[in-house]
Amino acid sequence: MSETDGIMQMTASNLQDGCQGSVIHRAGWVIIDPWTIYPNGYVRVANGSIQEIGQGTPAGSDEIRDHGNGVIFPALVNAHTHIELCALKGRIATHKGFGFWVKDLIEKRALLDDNDLLEASEIGIQEIIASGCGAVGEISSLGLTLEPVRKSGLAGVWFREFLGDHFSNTENLEGRSGDLQTSLAGHAPHTTSPEALVEIKNRTRERNAPFSIHLAESDEEMSFLTTTQGPWKEFLLSRGIDTKSWGLPVESAVRHLHAIGILDNRTILVHVLHADQTDMNMIHESGAHVCLCPRSNFALHGKLPDLNGMIKTGIHLCLGTDSLASVSSLSMLDEMAFTAKNFPMAGPERIFQMATLGGAAALGLDNRMGTLVPGKQARLAYLDIQASKASRVMETLVNFSEPAETSRTLPFQSNIETITQ
Repeated sequence: MSETDGIMQMTASNLQDGCQGSVIHRAGWVIIDPWTIYPNGYVRVANGSIQEIGQGTPAGSDEIRDHGNGVIFPALVNAHTHIELCALKGRIATHKGFGFWVKDLIEKRALLDDNDLLEASEIGIQEIIASGCGAVGEISSLGLTLEPVRKSGLAGVWFREFLGDHFSNTENLEGRSGDLQTSLAGHAPHTTSPEALVEIKNRTRERNAPFSIHLAESDEEMSFLTTTQGPWKEFLLSRGIDTKSWGLPVESAVRHLHAIGILDNRTILVHVLHADQTDMNMIHESGAHVCLCPRSNFALHGKLPDLNGMIKTGIHLCLGTDSLASVSSLSMLDEMAFTAKNFPMAGPERIFQMATLGGAAALGLDNRMGTLVPGKQARLAYLDIQASKASRVMETLVNFSEPAETSRTLPFQSNIETITQ
C-alpha cells in the first residue's frame, strides 16, 4: 500500500470519528509528499497530530485557518548544522583553503566567550525556525547548545562531538527529551583515532541512536589518510594529536570507516565530496545516510558532491546547511535552491525529499515527520508562492530563495510561516 493510499483510508476513519477539537489549516496547495500535491487542500490537526488530509471544504472542525493561496508543506529538516558557530558569521575567510579556514575558526572562536556563542546561537535558531525548518541535526563540540535547541521546540538530534586520540566513556547523555534526542558524533577520520570512533559508535549503537561524522570532505583530509604525510599531519601534532597508531595509510576515507565497522543504517556521513563508485556502493550496501551541504562545499573547497552518482547508486540522502562559518544563512530554502541550480538533473521532487523525509529518516524521525500523513506530528510550514498548476508548485518551492539583506545580522525568510496549532 502506498503512503497516499494510507492517507485516503485514514482520512475516512477520522471523518467518522468527528475529530472533536480539531483545527483546519487550509491553503491553495498542500504538499503531502514530493509526488503528491493537493490543490485547494487542507490539513486537519488535533492535539499536535495530523488527523486528516483533504481537498475542498472540510466538515466538523472548531476552527478553519485559511493561510492563503500558497503552499502548506512538511516542515524542513536541517540534518547537519553547527548552531554553536553562529557568532562566527562573516568572520572566517572561506577562500584561502580548508587548512587556513580551520585554523582561523579555532583562533577566532577562542576569542569569544560562552555568552557570545550562546547569544548568536539563539538568533541562529530563530532563523532556522523562521525558514520553515522543524528539525535539526545539531553538532556541538563545546556542549553549549543543548538547552537552547531543546527550549526552541525543534525536533531532531543534538550530537556531542569528539575528536582526538581518546574518548571518555563517562560522558552522560540524557537520551530523549520530547522530540529532541541526544547522541554522539565523531568529528572525522582525519581528526579522530579509529579506537575513539569505534568506541563512540558503539555507545550510540547501545542506545540505537544516530551517529554523525564528517567524511571525505577536503583534499587535505584525503591526502593525509592515503599518505600519512602533508601539512595536516603537522597540524594535528601541533594540537597534541599523535596519529602513529591510527593504522594509516588507507585506500579511501569511506573504506577506512567500513573497515573499522562504522558504517550502518544509523550512521550519517556528512559531505562525502571524495567518493568513487566503489565507495558509493559500500555506503549503499551499509544503509548509511549521506548528508550533503553543497553551499558549504562550494565555499570552502570549490567542489560539489556527486549527487547524480549517489542517486543512481541508491544512497539514502539528506541535506544540511553546515554552519554560518562557511555559509551566509541557515535556511534550508537557500540550500534547496542552490542544490536545484547546480543539480538540475536531480529534479525538484528529489531535492525536496532530501530536505524533508530524507533528513527525518537520517535522524530517526521518519515515523513522526517528513510527510503529511495522518498520525504524524503536525509540523507544518506555509510559503506564500504563486503557482497555477501542481507541476509548478514543487519547482517554485524548491527554487525559492530570497536575497540576503546585508543590513541584518541573520537574513530571515520574510514570507514563510511556521504553523502551530
